[in-house]
Amino acid sequence: MFSNKLVAPGAIALAMLSGCASVPFDWGRGQTSQYAADRGRALPQPADAASFTRDLVGRPLTPEAAVQIALVNSPAVRKESARLGLAAADVYEAGRLANPVFSASRLHAGDPSAANAQLTLGIAFNFVNLLFIPANSRYAGAQFEAAKLSVASAAVNLAADVEAAYYEAVGANQLAQMRETVAKSAQGSADLAQRFFDAGNISKRELASEQAAASQAQLDALSAGADAVAARTALNRVMGLSADQDTWQLDARLAEPLPQEDDLAALQQLGAKSRLDIEAARKNAAALSARYGLQRHTRFINNIEVGVEREKDYDGAINVGPTLQFELPLFNWGGGRVAAAQAALDQAEAELDTLVIGSSNDIKLARAKVDATRARIERYRGSLIPQREAVVAQMQGEVNYMLIGIFDLLVAKQQEYDAYAGYLEAVRDYWLARTELTRAVGQRLPSSDQAVNATLDPKELTKPKGGGMGHMHHGGSMSGMEGMSGMEPAGQPAPMGDMPGMNMQGGGDRPMEMPGMKGMQPKGSQSKPAAPSKSAKPAAPHNMKDMPMGDMPGMEGMDHSQSGATAKPPAKPASGHEMKGMEPSAMPDPKKSPEQPVIQEVPHAH
Repeated sequence: MFSNKLVAPGAIALAMLSGCASVPFDWGRGQTSQYAADRGRALPQPADAASFTRDLVGRPLTPEAAVQIALVNSPAVRKESARLGLAAADVYEAGRLANPVFSASRLHAGDPSAANAQLTLGIAFNFVNLLFIPANSRYAGAQFEAAKLSVASAAVNLAADVEAAYYEAVGANQLAQMRETVAKSAQGSADLAQRFFDAGNISKRELASEQAAASQAQLDALSAGADAVAARTALNRVMGLSADQDTWQLDARLAEPLPQEDDLAALQQLGAKSRLDIEAARKNAAALSARYGLQRHTRFINNIEVGVEREKDYDGAINVGPTLQFELPLFNWGGGRVAAAQAALDQAEAELDTLVIGSSNDIKLARAKVDATRARIERYRGSLIPQREAVVAQMQGEVNYMLIGIFDLLVAKQQEYDAYAGYLEAVRDYWLARTELTRAVGQRLPSSDQAVNATLDPKELTKPKGGGMGHMHHGGSMSGMEGMSGMEPAGQPAPMGDMPGMNMQGGGDRPMEMPGMKGMQPKGSQSKPAAPSKSAKPAAPHNMKDMPMGDMPGMEGMDHSQSGATAKPPAKPASGHEMKGMEPSAMPDPKKSPEQPVIQEVPHAH
C-alpha cells in the first residue's frame, strides 16, 4: 500500500521527464541548408521571396540565378521541407510520456441513493512507454537526421535539374537561330533556282530539288523553334514560376568545354563521402537496425500499466494502493512486430546497397559521357568544321570561274551550317553530361572553377567572310540569300560585289558578260545582246547548261548551233564566240590566280 506522500513526488518526477522533449528548433532547416551549402548548393532564405524572385528575373538569367529562383519558389522544395516537420513531430512524440489514464467507479449495495456507496478513484501510466523513451528518442533522432540529409539531397538534385533545363534551353535557342539561318539560305537557293529556271538554264527536276530542300529547311527551323519554346517552358516550370512570370531574358550562349576534367578515381572518392542520399540511407538503416534489436528483445512486453488507486468502502474506510496491468503473452508472442522490424531493416539495407552501387557506376558512366562529348566537340572543331569551310572556300573560287554551278556551292554552304548546328548540339550535350556527373558525385565538381569561353554566336557564324560569293552581282541584291558566306546577315540585305570580269545581273538590264564571251546569255533572257567586238561576229544566244567545259583544250564539244548538234572541234575558237583570254593555256587557275577572292575563316574558340 502506497501513501499519498509517495504518489505526489512520483507524479512530479514523471511530469519533469516528459517535459524534456520539445519540437526541434526551426525543424532542422538550418542544418539542412548547411548540408547543401557544403556541397556548393546553398539554400537562400530571403526575407521576401517575391522581391528576391523579381530581382533575379529582371536580370539576364544565369545558371546560378536559375538555381536560386528554383530553391526559393519550387513546390518540390516545399514538399520535401515538409518532411522535416513530420520527422520533428516524431522526435517530439518519442521523447514524451503517454498521457496517464484516469479511472473512477462508484458501487452501492442495491440502493443508488445510499449514503455509504463504495467510491474508487485510480490513475495509471503506461510503463512500457516510460521504459522505452530513451530507445524511441534515439530512433526518432536518427530518423530526423536522415530526413535532413534527404531534404538537402533533394535540393542538390533540384539544382542539377535546373542546370540541365538551363543548358537545354540555351542550346535549343542557339540551334533555333542556326536552323533559321539555314532555312533562309535554302530559301535563297530556291529563289535563285526559280530565276535560273525562268531563264531556261536548269531543269524542272533541279528546281524541284532546290524547292524541296528549302521546304525541309523551313520544317527543321519550325521544329527547332518549337523545341526552343518547349525547353524554355520546362525551365520556367522547374524554377517554380508561373506562365505570367515567364519574362526573364535568356541572353546567353553555351560555354566551351573546360580546359581540364577531374580525375575519375578522385571523383569516386569524393562521391563516396559527398552523396547526401547515401548518408541519409545509412542513418536510416542504422536506426532501423537498433529498432529491430529492441523489438526482438522485448517481443513479450506489450502493454504494462502501473498506477495508484484510492477506494472509499461502504463503512467509510479509505484504502489506497498501487495497481498493475499487463497483457499475458498467451496468443500473441510479438512475432509480427519482430518480423515487420526485420523486413524494414532488410529493405533499408537493400536501398543503401543500391545507392552505393549505383553511385560508383553513375559516376563512371557520367564521366564517360563527358569524355565522349568532348571528343565529338574536338572532332567538329578540329576536323569537320574546318573541312566544310575549306570546301565552301574552294567552291566559291570554282564558281567564280564557272567550273561548277552556284547550286553546288549553296548545298556545300548548307552542309557547313549543319556542321555548326552539330557542333552546338555537341556542346550542349557536354554540359548536360557534366550536370549528370555533378549529380552522381553529389556536389559541385572541383573543376567547375576554371575559366571558360562562350561558343560562337550563330549570328557571328553567318557574318560575311571577306570575298567569295560577294563577287557575284545579281540584280543589286539577292533577297532570301542573306546569311550566306560573303553576303550580309539576315535582315541586312546588301548589294553583292562584282566578280572580276563578270557581270550576272538578273534584272533584265543586260546579259551576263565575260571577257571573250560577249553576247552569251542565259537561254530565254530578254536582255539585248552586247555590241560585238570589231574582230568578232555576233553569235546567237545559246543555253549555258549545254556547255560542257571538262573536255578542253580548245573548248571541244561546245554546241554553237541552235539545233544542239555536236560540232567538230575547231582548230581555233569559232567565229562569233571569240574566247579572249580563255584558251586552255591562259585559263586562270582558281588556286593560283591573284584575282582569287580571299576567304577568311570563321574564328573558332579552341
